[in-house]
Amino acid sequence: MVVRVGVVGTGNIGSQHILLLQSGKIKGAQLAATASRSASSLQTDVPHFKDYREMFSHADINAVLIATPTMSHVEIAQAAIQCGLPIMMEKPLAMSVGQAEKLLALVPDHLQFAIMLSQRFDPAYARLKQLLMNNAIGNLQRIGWTMTKWYRPDIYYKVSRWRGTWPGEGGGLLINQCIHNLDVLQWLVGLPDSITAKVGFGKHHDIDVEDEVSAIMTFDNGAIGTLTASSGEAPGVNRLEIVGDRGSLILEHGVIDVLRADENVRTHCRTTHEMFGMPVFDREVIEITEESNQHAAVLQNFVDSLEIGSELLTPTEQGLGSLQLANGILLSAWNNETVTVPIDTNQYEARLQEKIHNASLRAPKDLQVETDMKKSYQ
Repeated sequence: MVVRVGVVGTGNIGSQHILLLQSGKIKGAQLAATASRSASSLQTDVPHFKDYREMFSHADINAVLIATPTMSHVEIAQAAIQCGLPIMMEKPLAMSVGQAEKLLALVPDHLQFAIMLSQRFDPAYARLKQLLMNNAIGNLQRIGWTMTKWYRPDIYYKVSRWRGTWPGEGGGLLINQCIHNLDVLQWLVGLPDSITAKVGFGKHHDIDVEDEVSAIMTFDNGAIGTLTASSGEAPGVNRLEIVGDRGSLILEHGVIDVLRADENVRTHCRTTHEMFGMPVFDREVIEITEESNQHAAVLQNFVDSLEIGSELLTPTEQGLGSLQLANGILLSAWNNETVTVPIDTNQYEARLQEKIHNASLRAPKDLQVETDMKKSYQ
């Protein structure tokens, strides 16, 4: 079986998926059709449709990749489900947890529906996951992520009608860029019980949505998590610290610094007679040298699940955790209070729809733009 993929959306990220399918790097798959309101700037030898519904009905496809702005994700996915087409969805699954849950309720058990959680295939994060699963540092005490390398200049928003708008994205930094980090965070250590957040809306850009975030999370064992994120800081920092009661993991600049204690830190704290004593730590420095095409890895797994029955590694229900965090941070900031997780989805949806109702899409500027998609990935 050859998986014949129809790609909906031919913008920045859609074009990357089209090129990937054309390259032959995805074994068992081929580009079979594209759909977008405007003609694709890429040269392909497959049919192009201006309406995705026409593509679903008339193109020779047996799978769909959705790479459109967030505002249309649910609508297009619903149409694909009605046509019985397996789906690969770019992040995020939807604007909100509530919208995503309603969408997932429509998916038949036999239909493969994956989401592009590409950062899970980053060698550094995959190694962290392995270390944590092997109990390398004991029980979680603290996790802190400073992720301010999502710098975006004003032109990123000016040339787009939907980026950085409530109607187009349902948010900004959290739902677009940091959704990757939020997914990795909850993939590594699970979801917190509560969130308290301070958020800057349009602090660095002429936009209505968030572009700076500071959040504190509390986990069920009392551990504390912090997230500091920005799309207006340069050059920015990407540093992830995970501390347990038997050591720590620190990832920065492609290096994982592993410290393992010779005894439980809590036990040492309660039993040592040394006033300024400290447990003995063994250090291991892991340099992440391997390279990976993370989008290709997710797409290949999706194709393999259809072609040979491989386990789907990024099913759509796993996209709910990052939405819980993104929505929870905004809800905390809007209400100026701590919110529990899972969040009140009805309350969040009501607040989001109010934001959407009182905002609009942008009239894009006709400006000359230089685009290097490699610079967009952090």
